Amino acid sequence: MTASFFGEMTLQTDSPVPLYFQLQAIIKRLIETGHVSCGDRLPSERQIAEWAMINRLTVRQALAALVNEGVLIRRRGLGTFVAPPKLEQGLTKLTSFTEDMLRRGLSPSTVVLSLSVQAAEQRIAQALWLTPGEEVIVLERLRLADDKPMALEVSHMPYRRFPDFLTAEFDLARTSLYELLRRHYNVEFARAIETLEARSALSREAELLGIASGAPLLARERTTLDRADVPLEHVRSLYRADRYRFVIEVVK
Repeated sequence: MTASFFGEMTLQTDSPVPLYFQLQAIIKRLIETGHVSCGDRLPSERQIAEWAMINRLTVRQALAALVNEGVLIRRRGLGTFVAPPKLEQGLTKLTSFTEDMLRRGLSPSTVVLSLSVQAAEQRIAQALWLTPGEEVIVLERLRLADDKPMALEVSHMPYRRFPDFLTAEFDLARTSLYELLRRHYNVEFARAIETLEARSALSREAELLGIASGAPLLARERTTLDRADVPLEHVRSLYRADRYRFVIEVVK
């Protein structure tokens, strides 16, 4: 099985490139060329070590790195498998999570974790052009695609702009927030300011997203403005790094 899995690819023991990195590159290449597909099982650590004539710790290091990247997934008692391809998300168009998933042919769903009115902390107040302590609507949601957790979102909106939001009994689990605000408040989203960074999942975040505590996340913050350039919403989204990657087009 191992020889057929790797085909003619071999490690170069005389290369300055570390062996674990070479092994990572080989496995990625097999996936990119279609030699192995999503859901295919890899040979065991022992089998790979024997094939490559290297230490099992080196194999373990390479596989662990690929699991962290979301290229492979481990299933307890079953082995290591090729993970599904990551969803690509562009950062050049202002769209909602619901719109993004539907465009990819996936079924979006939402679990509303909390909805409340709170006093805006300094950072949120600054993003929404409010006075610190001014009331904001806080909506926390778990976003899923085909019933699989994808992202954890916390949205903040000016309470004075949407004063009946909590009493209107909106179906927040089934309706796009952007579509809801367009329809009921006649607002138009014109542009957004976004930041993107990587960080590790805290215990509660990991539990909700179905990942290990400390697993990598893509943290995205967006402040959306209307046509008068007034902020409507500030949202912090935490995406599973093993299921998402962002694509930015840069032109000259």
